[in-house]
Amino acid sequence: MIQNITRWERRTGKNFVYDPNLKFKVSKSADANFMDKWVIATNQNLVKFVRHEMDNYRLYNVVKPTLDFLENLTNWYVRLNRPRMKGEDVTEEDQQTALNTLFDVLLNATLLMSPITPFLSEHIY
Repeated sequence: MIQNITRWERRTGKNFVYDPNLKFKVSKSADANFMDKWVIATNQNLVKFVRHEMDNYRLYNVVKPTLDFLENLTNWYVRLNRPRMKGEDVTEEDQQTALNTLFDVLLNATLLMSPITPFLSEHIY
C-alpha cells in the first residue's frame, strides 16, 4: 500500500490524505467499481457481526470470520485491483479511490483485531 501511495504522490505531486467520506461516495455512485462496493459492504458486515458477538461475550466466534475476511481482502480485492492501485491505465481519481478504499478497510480491520492481538501475541510467544 505504501508503494502505491508513493507512486500516486509522485504521479500527482500531491500528498495522499485519507478521506473517510469517499467510501460513502463509492457506495452511492452507480459507476463505482463493484469490488470497492463489495469490500466496503463486507467490511461493514464484519464490523456489525464482531460488535454483536463481542457485546454478547461470544469472543470465540470472532476470530474465524475476521481471518476469512482478511484472506478474501488479500486474495481477491488486492489482487484484482492491483493495476488500479498502481495507477496503470486509470485516472488519478480512480487510483485515489482504490487507495482510499483499501486504507479504510485496513483501518477498520486493525481496529477489529485490536482486542484479539494481545492474545495472539501471547500464544505466539
